[in-house]
Amino acid sequence: MRTIGKILAVALLFLAGAVRMSAATESVNIRFRFSKSEPADFTKLEEILTGPNASKVVGIELRASSSPDGPYWLNKQIAGERATYVADKVKALCPSLGEDAFKSTIVAEDWAGVAKWLRRSGKGYKDEALKIVNETPLAEREAKLKDLWAGEAWDDMMRSAFPALRSVRVTVTFAEEEKVEPKVTLEVKPTAAPVDSGSVKICFASGMRYLRPDLGNNLAAFQEIDKMAGSGKSLRIVSLTSPEGDPTSNAALAKNRANCLVVYLKENFKLADEKMIIDARGEDWDGLYREVHKTYQEANREKVLEILGNDALTGGAKKAAIRGLDKGATWKHLVKNQMPELRAIYVSSE
Repeated sequence: MRTIGKILAVALLFLAGAVRMSAATESVNIRFRFSKSEPADFTKLEEILTGPNASKVVGIELRASSSPDGPYWLNKQIAGERATYVADKVKALCPSLGEDAFKSTIVAEDWAGVAKWLRRSGKGYKDEALKIVNETPLAEREAKLKDLWAGEAWDDMMRSAFPALRSVRVTVTFAEEEKVEPKVTLEVKPTAAPVDSGSVKICFASGMRYLRPDLGNNLAAFQEIDKMAGSGKSLRIVSLTSPEGDPTSNAALAKNRANCLVVYLKENFKLADEKMIIDARGEDWDGLYREVHKTYQEANREKVLEILGNDALTGGAKKAAIRGLDKGATWKHLVKNQMPELRAIYVSSE
């Protein structure tokens, strides 16, 4: 359809010149107890996935491994269980992540890790052990290492090298903006006017600012906006975000979403700046209150409404209070179920 073509053209324009996206990563190695599928410590990963950049997580890569001691089939099974354990934990902490965000690699016997440890070690058996690891067929490798130095080398590696190999290395990828000078500049005209109940709503994906006709009811919405833009009337554009993530980033995201729509209107309808009233509000706490009131039916509903309806609290204080109700479970529920409706622009004619 013509509308889809217009929107895709604007998306390509933004990708080429206005905003580029690059990926930042953070990794953590989670160690597991011997022959166990439960980690000794999960704290650091939890801090990463619930920290200030939690809403920017776009990918999780898991490398689950076992040490070379024990039967191969059992090591492979244990490594797989470790990967599943960590993936389930991550999904609970990041409920908005889809299956396509996960990538898992299972290493039944981490001989590469053994070689790496040997190269860095100052052990007397280092060179002999490395030669065995690098040149001996897999089926004979363990037996030869056990014979090295009358078994002392193997026993030492069991104590010093192998514990770190019983692990899952988690690499978390975040969406990160690289800001460059936009092709189109706009003057943001703040206004306290409420969103018109007759406004046309454009939905956005979490953390994204590009116009997507395939999302929600967007295709029909753009057909309505095209009619408005062709009428000669001024357009009021109210840009909002859900309250997840950092308030400063959300404020910038609201402006960038509005800017995408402005580009679309200028490119396709030659709308002048004075014909567009831009209201980039950022975090929609009032909208979250309405969504909770309408759709949230959990046991602590009244407490959540009490927090959201307290005008004496800042957005940050509301977020902290809700997260403190049950170690973040309620907040995660809201992110998954109520907040998608808040990632939007509302367009009305003046």
